[in-house]
Amino acid sequence: MSFLELMLKRESCRAYDGSRNVSREDLLKIVEAGRLSPSGCNAQPWKFLVVDEEDALAKMRDALVTEDAGTGAPWGDQVNAFIAIVETPAKVMPGVLTHYKDSQRFAQGDIGMAAMNMCYQAEELGLSTCPIGLNEQKKMEKNFGIPEGREVRLVLAVGYAAEETEPREKIRKPLEEVCCFNEWK
Repeated sequence: MSFLELMLKRESCRAYDGSRNVSREDLLKIVEAGRLSPSGCNAQPWKFLVVDEEDALAKMRDALVTEDAGTGAPWGDQVNAFIAIVETPAKVMPGVLTHYKDSQRFAQGDIGMAAMNMCYQAEELGLSTCPIGLNEQKKMEKNFGIPEGREVRLVLAVGYAAEETEPREKIRKPLEEVCCFNEWK
């Protein structure tokens, strides 16, 4: 399968087959795809927390409920594995600090790149994912021993789709609306 075909096939899944567990071997392949991702100054500002045991899954499902936002992962009880991507302090080159004054300047973008690599690796393995951007940080800290101040930036639900379906059509802005050459138009 070409990379373009992989991109067209991958979509966020919200209906999982809860009877099929994801192997640790596959979870480690997914994490490896994130670990190998590029990052500004090679800072690698992340730690990947894999959740695949029943007690920990219950804690994750609890931390993903965001009642104030009315969203989260109401289908989380179907998911047998999650991977939380936690932002860690970035060590960047001194010149970057001189220019930006913030060592975390690139961290969220770096985490986004790692997450997409992980989603594509999962897809290649026949697994489905859904990036979840909302969580209750204090519950994450309490439930998983994450140090205060280490933000959980993204959680990936990972599992087998409840059913195989044809990918939905990707609704995207037209290329000419999002791309220009040599000057802003």
